[in-house]
Amino acid sequence: MDIKNIVCCCLILLLLSQAHTDAKILFVSEDSLTGEGRRIYVMDDDGSNITLLSHQPWAGFPRWSPDGKQIVFDRRTEQNSNVSNIFIMNADGTDIRKLTTSDDSYPSFLPDGKSIVFDRDEVTPAGNDVESYLCLMHLESGVVKKIANVDVNVPSFFPDGKHIVFSDIPIFGKSGSNIWIINADGGNLRELLPPLPQPRPIIISRFYLKVSPDGKQLLYFQSEVIPRRVDGVNHLIPQAYRYFIYDMKTGQSQKLKIPKNYKCAGLDWMDGNKSMVFTAFQDKLNEEQPGIEKYTLYKYDIWTQEITILKEDMVDSFIFPDWISDDVLSVSPVGKQPIQWGKLKAFLNTRIEAIKAFSSSLSAFL
Repeated sequence: MDIKNIVCCCLILLLLSQAHTDAKILFVSEDSLTGEGRRIYVMDDDGSNITLLSHQPWAGFPRWSPDGKQIVFDRRTEQNSNVSNIFIMNADGTDIRKLTTSDDSYPSFLPDGKSIVFDRDEVTPAGNDVESYLCLMHLESGVVKKIANVDVNVPSFFPDGKHIVFSDIPIFGKSGSNIWIINADGGNLRELLPPLPQPRPIIISRFYLKVSPDGKQLLYFQSEVIPRRVDGVNHLIPQAYRYFIYDMKTGQSQKLKIPKNYKCAGLDWMDGNKSMVFTAFQDKLNEEQPGIEKYTLYKYDIWTQEITILKEDMVDSFIFPDWISDDVLSVSPVGKQPIQWGKLKAFLNTRIEAIKAFSSSLSAFL
């Protein structure tokens, strides 16, 4: 066996003994009894090693950068305020910086990691209305560009960087929300899913959408409610909650086998296109008051249809999950510079025969 291969294999084995990383899930946790907190955490995607990243309260919708080095999120200016700004921080929770001072929310990175897309609400010059915009910010320059005059909920880019998908904002008791797609330059706005029928007794809203890593599918959540006014108070009476995978090629939606009383507060793909992480509260259907909404973090295996609990608590809720693969995350061997785990695994695959040969030679020597 070539001496170079022996040395290389020894170095690989040494590196493997020192380097390790796991796929991670970002999420927000809050006290379900009081609604206080909403701080950002990260954990391994098996539910272990929970770490608090940000002590700042009232945070929402954290999203990984494509390289796993940064996290963007929105944060309310006050606990009971509807106004929020956008922040960015390192993946370990350091160097938190405010990116916007307007009423901005639902940030998400572009595939190149150099810009973010988000929703912005601005009071009209007359001061009697609010205009909403889909916006793009270049992170290095801080320049914000208004792409389209639309009210968006959780916008997200396709991996090719050419299209943005989002859901619109429903009007309480009047309309639901559908999923839309628009070109990255703001052109060709159109409904991605078939239009919702009007009028109808049940209001359907589709949101919490996530594009698959290969851009071929779309996860989304659907809420079905009936508006009702009781003693002067508006209520949305839940009828069903459903989870779907939309196929971009066929234009068809596949319903996942998740109980219809599982009310969602965020979802994402896991393990490529094989699984889904989602957070849900087991609501009481056909009732006016849901009670305390305590959200549990689940994993759903798309092939086996098995649901497993990743994290639950007697008090805390877990909301807005965002998964990132261990192929992306950097690992730091002791005394070494960060490397890409995915690159290391690819390198190992090219050396598998050398490793086998080395093992055989070592056994014969011993």
